[in-house]
Amino acid sequence: MERLSDRFWSKRLYIADLAGRLEAMETGALPLDPVGYRLVARRLKAALAGIPESLLAPQVARRHSAVAEALEGRHFEDHGTLAGASGTRARQVAAPLLRRLARRRR
Repeated sequence: MERLSDRFWSKRLYIADLAGRLEAMETGALPLDPVGYRLVARRLKAALAGIPESLLAPQVARRHSAVAEALEGRHFEDHGTLAGASGTRARQVAAPLLRRLARRRR
């Protein structure tokens, strides 16, 4: 019987491969094919579904910016806020602006 850790390891390798392909197209190492890029990006998003960020962030996201960006996008879709220190700073800057906007609409 296949162990859960073996399946997770192979999925992590698949995620790293997809992220590597995206990054290769972004940097010009591979020719940029818009349809292929969208397909690989969709596959990456599907592969990341259901995997907790805490399991991917330390190993895969640190090496592959495409995974880090996908995890940030997923966090925003789930919570409606940006994650980390940048998200906290963005909320601090946006709060007074949104209050001012709300007062003007009254």
